[in-house]
Amino acid sequence: MKKIIDRSIYSAVLALAMLLTPMAVMADHDDDKNNKKPTVVEILSEVDGAQAVVAAVLVVDDSGVLTFSLAELLGDKKAELVVLAPSNAAFEALLGLEPGTLNGLSVMDVKDALPSLLPPGVGPSEVAAILLKHVAQPPVAKLRTASENALLGEGSLEVADGSVFAVSVGATGVQVNYETTIIKANIRARNGIIHFIDTVIVDELL
Repeated sequence: MKKIIDRSIYSAVLALAMLLTPMAVMADHDDDKNNKKPTVVEILSEVDGAQAVVAAVLVVDDSGVLTFSLAELLGDKKAELVVLAPSNAAFEALLGLEPGTLNGLSVMDVKDALPSLLPPGVGPSEVAAILLKHVAQPPVAKLRTASENALLGEGSLEVADGSVFAVSVGATGVQVNYETTIIKANIRARNGIIHFIDTVIVDELL
């Protein structure tokens, strides 16, 4: 992993998570210039339905199990990222929660509750390993190279832990790793592209 920006971004994420009210996700933040677009972490912090993935990032960062900050990486304005962002419903399914359990909770509510929701023996290290399966750092992450159609044309995506996932058309749409469906594609950020997905990719980690 390349060196990432200072801890001020992480502090800003915490403040933003506590202050923002839920907002609907937009397919594109229509700024005229790319350098005015929000970063990946700023978009995720604004989206109602992404509280769980942001909370997981903060739990991992607080634990110090990684040698870098995931929040800082996602907020690095110079980064080139493709992020597969699981929805709250995806986390509910993974953790065996009733559908809608996370509805109405803030990022900080989910962050505080997450450690107690994890299965026995699963801690920040395992959560970090899962999150690294949802971030890719290609040389260029723009719509022409990292859109849903571009990934489909490439046929695969290599993520941060070195895993290579097939990208193909399945019964429910464009799928990653044959089981995870992209449910909202091509969210453009200043530092990459976000695709919201319906499943948390875990392999055999949980």
